[in-house]
Amino acid sequence: MRNNGYPVDAPRQFYRWRGYRVAYYTAGAGPAILLIHSINAAASSFEMRRLFAALRTDYRVFALDFLGFGGSDRPQRVYCADDYIDLISDFAHDTVGQGAVVIASSLGAAYTIRAAARDANLFGPLILICPTGMRNLVHPQQPGLAYRALAGPFGDLVFRLLTSRSSIAYFLRTQSYYDPAVVDDELIEGFYRAAYQAGAKWAPICFLTGLLNCDVRDAFGQLRQPILLIWGRQADLTPLRSANDFLARNPRAHLAVVDKARLSVQDERPEEFIHLVREFLAAPRPSVL
Repeated sequence: MRNNGYPVDAPRQFYRWRGYRVAYYTAGAGPAILLIHSINAAASSFEMRRLFAALRTDYRVFALDFLGFGGSDRPQRVYCADDYIDLISDFAHDTVGQGAVVIASSLGAAYTIRAAARDANLFGPLILICPTGMRNLVHPQQPGLAYRALAGPFGDLVFRLLTSRSSIAYFLRTQSYYDPAVVDDELIEGFYRAAYQAGAKWAPICFLTGLLNCDVRDAFGQLRQPILLIWGRQADLTPLRSANDFLARNPRAHLAVVDKARLSVQDERPEEFIHLVREFLAAPRPSVL
């Protein structure tokens, strides 16, 4: 259940960042956990609502909406990966506190990796859901013809088509979730609401044209905290074989595979996911050298 239409069951608050309002939600008491959503045309912390509800019983949970997504401001600007790397870092320093656990998904996980590599003391253990940045969505692009086309009226049409209820339902059923029956009207509506707000197209068109790609090939090997990779076995856009590249670059990383799940493993298989998270966080931690 969500609170007053918010993506998670907590009041919306705002973090002032570079003159903009960045929405976040927090609840619970105890050690801090920061939830970072993925990037897509209808992205927001809505995808983390089940984790938020489950973890708030034992942790102080924070869920962030990236600038340009969810309940945050959506200014017309050219977005890039460094914007989100900086935002994660600044929000952690100013609001969450040093040493928090982070659970991050897809490109959001890539930004988290880069932020953690830049500041070794910023985060504690990392739980990364189908992260990108090794083979997928690696090379950032510059604004070119595709971006300029989408920035105009043609882009308005494309964005409306991508974020129609039927398009959202198709994407969720074919790429995000393994079981199409999970994608009900309430789920579709949650993503739809995130997409239909003033200025909603600007950050997604940067994603669609490659401006938000993020290379983590060097950064991932620099991490010194415990790392758990959680992958949906049937993920297509970021397939399970991509996990091998992460495991090869950092011996502190471990892999857990959840069957009958795709990209949204934390939402489709929440009980199994929460069990993996709690087991990982309860395990003795190796010393950091």
